[in-house]
Amino acid sequence: MGSSLGTIIILTIFLSIILIISIVASRSNVSTPDDFYLANRGLGSIVMVMTTGASFFSTWTLLGAVGNFYRDGTWFIGFAAWAIVHAIFIWLFGARIWYLGNRYNFITPGDLMEKYYGDPKIRIVVAIFGMLGLIPVMLIQVTGGASSLSSLTMGDIPYWVGVLIMGVFVGLIVTLSGGRGAAWGDTFMGFFFGFTLLGIAITFIYGSGGFSAFQNLEDVIPEVLVNQGNIFGIIELALGLGLAFWVMPHMWQKFYSASSPITLARTAMVTPFWNSWLMAMCALFIGMLAHTPGLVPNVTTENSDQIIPLFFADAAPIFGSIVIAAIVAAAISTVNSQLLSSASLIITDIYARFINPNLSVKKKTWIGRGTVLGLTGLIVIVALFPFAQGFLVPLASLGYAISIQLVPAVMGPLVWRRAKAKAAFWSIIVGELTLVIVYLIDMPFNIGPGTAGIIIASLVLVVGSLLSKEETTPIQHEFHDGLKQALYGEDASKQDQKQPLQKRGVHS
Repeated sequence: MGSSLGTIIILTIFLSIILIISIVASRSNVSTPDDFYLANRGLGSIVMVMTTGASFFSTWTLLGAVGNFYRDGTWFIGFAAWAIVHAIFIWLFGARIWYLGNRYNFITPGDLMEKYYGDPKIRIVVAIFGMLGLIPVMLIQVTGGASSLSSLTMGDIPYWVGVLIMGVFVGLIVTLSGGRGAAWGDTFMGFFFGFTLLGIAITFIYGSGGFSAFQNLEDVIPEVLVNQGNIFGIIELALGLGLAFWVMPHMWQKFYSASSPITLARTAMVTPFWNSWLMAMCALFIGMLAHTPGLVPNVTTENSDQIIPLFFADAAPIFGSIVIAAIVAAAISTVNSQLLSSASLIITDIYARFINPNLSVKKKTWIGRGTVLGLTGLIVIVALFPFAQGFLVPLASLGYAISIQLVPAVMGPLVWRRAKAKAAFWSIIVGELTLVIVYLIDMPFNIGPGTAGIIIASLVLVVGSLLSKEETTPIQHEFHDGLKQALYGEDASKQDQKQPLQKRGVHS
């Protein structure tokens, strides 16, 4: 019980620091959706880099990716390449989303999509599938953190207690401090678990023989060093991570939250180094070197998502408590913004848009806080069921696969003037249906469900738009002419240019 007591003490200290940051952040809050969900659109470069990175670092990294490298070996290194591609997407699409969000005061992705296409049904499907994509990713944060606490303490802290700790604390800080508190907390937690992950990787390399670690591994289990040739798995992984992270609601709203597009450019520059090399390469070292005989006691394929807690439970329980705090930090810093986004979709896209459109700004904010608490309770309940406690990477991959089916439709307002409303709506529906069919049925061709879905969705959008007799509307011209003027300085005199691409908002 000694190590369990140490874990409780260190975790309490760590959570107290996060709570203090949230309380300080809440003093600057005002009761508006802009402030509660988007930190008043004023996040500066350092905070944006860290809150974006903290949404990448999660139990996926410290637990799931490590376990996947242990089970599957080097093919999973495609995980590292996506962050470089994602950095390009931050600049290509993030600046466009920022401009449109600031010009038209959008809160959610659905706001933008309905404004452009003029179809309320698109707002509804974007909100529904946006939330469905977030649920598996939120689940792995709660289940991963709770499982780690149980593994490190050898069951002295049961799984269900860990779930309650995660749920209660996340619900408390998000309700208290909103988007600003989430971003400030992410900045602290990002540095904390980033450097902790680096320390763990160095520990594993040293424990496996230092510079000869991988040579020693070749003598023990050479097959993990050989690419399995899983090309379809790599494509599914690359599409899921590369596309889903910028189109998922919590990331989309981070683009709205930036103080300027220059902030997003700086974020894009740092992302490949901070997220790809640190996150992916450290996970690779830890997961593959865990095969070193005697390094991680009792590790098996079945419990491989718990390699880090299992190692420190035996080798250094006190330092393991700090590591568990890092895992909890990774989970909290990811799920907090996802809870905020989910609440904004429910309130802004569903309740205030269709059920109670006369809702005041202040009431929207307070109902949003209540929705965060309700969603937290739902995630906690679901996390207690056995089906939610599988391997972390496959669960998260399901969320990414759901999300990427939105990508073809959002190309309309961002880059393709000829996209039409009906084609965009049906591209989402058909893409999601294709995903479900391929996921449930053993298809004759070896292709992932997310990949199959986005291919069909893209065809529906392009073919449907080209065959459509719908005219491009004035607001669609306004979107694209405004983007051309703002991004490239091209003359778009046909439309009133209401606002140039410049800084707006209060820096946080």
